[in-house]
Amino acid sequence: MSNQLGTLNSALILQEALSLVYTIRPELRVITKDLDPMGALQNQTVITRLKTIPTVVNGTDPIPDVSTTDVPVTLSYDRKVGATFTAAQLNSTNRNLIREMAEPIARAMANEMVDSVAALWTTSNFVNETVEPTPDYSTLVSLRKELVSRGIHGDRFAAVSPGVYQLLLEDPRCNRFYKAFLAPGTDPIEQGELLQTAGFARIFEYPNIPLNNHMIGFAGTSESVILASRPPLDPREAFGAGGVPFPGNFEIISDPVTGMSAAAVEWIDPSTLAIQVYLKWIYGVAKGNPAAGQRLVSAAN
Repeated sequence: MSNQLGTLNSALILQEALSLVYTIRPELRVITKDLDPMGALQNQTVITRLKTIPTVVNGTDPIPDVSTTDVPVTLSYDRKVGATFTAAQLNSTNRNLIREMAEPIARAMANEMVDSVAALWTTSNFVNETVEPTPDYSTLVSLRKELVSRGIHGDRFAAVSPGVYQLLLEDPRCNRFYKAFLAPGTDPIEQGELLQTAGFARIFEYPNIPLNNHMIGFAGTSESVILASRPPLDPREAFGAGGVPFPGNFEIISDPVTGMSAAAVEWIDPSTLAIQVYLKWIYGVAKGNPAAGQRLVSAAN
C-alpha cells in the first residue's frame, strides 16, 4: 500500500530528527547552551549566564553573592530545514520517504549550528594561539598547558582540520591511555577516534575550520562559546486570543535529552497536493570567556 499522509505522522519523524542533532554532531554537546522551549523572535536578545568559581573566605566572613557573567546572545539566525514531497513521489513507492529524511534533516540542522559556532574562532574573539605547522601529541600537551595556565579547567575539547587529525592519528602517543585502559584491544587508527588524549575529553575532525590567519584548529572548554536556541512564535497567536487558522499542523517539539526545541511544521499545498515537512528554529551564538579558547595556527600571524 502506498504511503498516505495520515499514516506517516511526520511530526514524530521530525521529533526523531531533532533528537539526532546532538548525536550526529557531538561538537554541540561541549559548548555552553541556552535552550528554551518558549517561542522567540528573530534578533531578540537573550541573556546567558556563565558560572564563575566562588571565592573562598574566612570562616567568620559572610558568604559573597553568587557571581555569574552575563553574556547577551542575539537570536540572529532564523532557519528551517525539511523537504517537499510530491503526491506522485509518495504514491509511487512503499518506502516511507519522510522517515528517510529524519537523519539528513538532523545533519543539516547540526551542521548549520556547528559552522556558526566555528565562525567565532577568530583572532578578534580569541587572541591566544599556539603555532605549530605539523601538530602531534606534544601540540595537544601545549594547548592544554596554555588553557590551564590561564585558570581554565573542566572538560576540554579540540576541533582540528582533517590534515591535523591525520597527523594526530598517526602519532603513536595519541590515545595510548584510551587504548590501554579504557578500551583494551582497540586501535585509535582503526577506530578513527581520538578520545581521552592529553587531557582532552574529545578531539573532533572538522573539515570546515575557518580559513583565517593560518588557523588549523581550536581548543577550549564549554565556556568559550555560547549557543542559544528557541522555537519561533506560533503564527496562529499573532492576532491575539483565538488565533487564526493555520494551513497545516504547527507544533512545538522538544528533545527531552538535550532540551533542544523547534517548531515541527507539516502542510499540503492545495494546488499541487505536495506535502512539505520541516523543522524551524531561531538561534544565535556568542563568544563566551575569551580565555577559555586557544587557536591552533600553522604559522605566526
